[in-house]
Amino acid sequence: MVIRNLKGVTDFDPAVMTLRNRITDTLRRNFELYGYQPLDTAMLNYRDLLTYKYGEQAEIVKEIYSLSDQGARDLGLRFDLTVPFCKYIALNRSLKLPFKRYEIGKVFRNGPVKAGRLREFIQCDVDVVGDGSRGIEIELIELAITCYLQLGITPQIQIGHRQILIGILQTLGVTQNHDAIIGILDKIKKITRAETLTELNKYLSADKATQLLDTVTLDLSTLEQLLPDNTGIAEIKELWSQLTALNLAQYCLFTPSLARGLNVYTGVVWEVFDATGKYTSSLGGGGRYDQIITNFVNSGIAYPAVGMSFGLEPITAVLNAPQTANPIKLMIVPMNTTPQCHALANQLRAAGIPTMIWTAKPKVGKALEYAAATQIPYTTVIGTDEISNGFFRVKNMLTGTQTDFALNNLPALIQALSL
Repeated sequence: MVIRNLKGVTDFDPAVMTLRNRITDTLRRNFELYGYQPLDTAMLNYRDLLTYKYGEQAEIVKEIYSLSDQGARDLGLRFDLTVPFCKYIALNRSLKLPFKRYEIGKVFRNGPVKAGRLREFIQCDVDVVGDGSRGIEIELIELAITCYLQLGITPQIQIGHRQILIGILQTLGVTQNHDAIIGILDKIKKITRAETLTELNKYLSADKATQLLDTVTLDLSTLEQLLPDNTGIAEIKELWSQLTALNLAQYCLFTPSLARGLNVYTGVVWEVFDATGKYTSSLGGGGRYDQIITNFVNSGIAYPAVGMSFGLEPITAVLNAPQTANPIKLMIVPMNTTPQCHALANQLRAAGIPTMIWTAKPKVGKALEYAAATQIPYTTVIGTDEISNGFFRVKNMLTGTQTDFALNNLPALIQALSL
């Protein structure tokens, strides 16, 4: 047997997980500060439920991992968190709306593998159902900016609206293949102008394709003159007015070609990028999708919805921090003083200091060798003399310096370890 991982899946060692946990902890903290409630939906679902939103011919549906159970039922692993969310709303119609939820969980896609894109990965989603206001869209964009800045990433949030693209096509006299053409426009930042024109020429004449490309690069005021009664223009103008008032517009860029690929979006859409340009793939995105849950529940009641997803894999790739930090701050080596060391460790843990007690049999030398190899920054050896004297010595494993602390003055030690 060859021991190996499947293509597109990976194991994350403790150092990488420390970074990933910092990211998800930051997201979770801010999600809850903004009033979103945690939700956990099933990974395993009926396949027809998973395909409902897009139809069998959609590219995303081709990436579903399909399987069957012992009852020969057609099942699949979830490929996003939106469809299970729709299912949850349909099964819990007594929910008080608006309902704000977040979910951080694994999804699975049998698709292409590249940097920042795996086949088994974690999505971090926030969604609101039952709120059709512009204010909730502003809140989600503000939430995104807050999260990325706290993670050390300056975001550029590119914002578009599908109705603007449809309006442009109608103005140019294009009456067919809107979805296909919009899908091509959505990729213009990923392929060359020549490649884009080649794709557009499948549906448009050369002159009309060139005219379309030139139009989707216009600014908002020029597009407003071209499309004076366009719903998308009006909504973007209102959005921008509020973003400016909140001093958030500096992080945002109107991008008329942006559609996020899928025709499920009914209003404003956005994608997040690294403003420095060092990482070119999207770090997250979202938008308004008023029809998905409405049609899914099919009860005659409207369920306006908007949400976004934060990409854990690309965020991790952007940060790419040196993977050296060990979350353990102090390792205590007992020398016939195990009860006293446990009491000390528990006091430190209560103060938020991750503390390890060396319980293995080898002697002090082996313990210190372990601390150095695993990059635990501080160690202390506590024997009966230290207990009798009331003082113990803490060694900085990086510099080699040693400092004495009193057992009855732990705040001084806690302060030193917190730096």
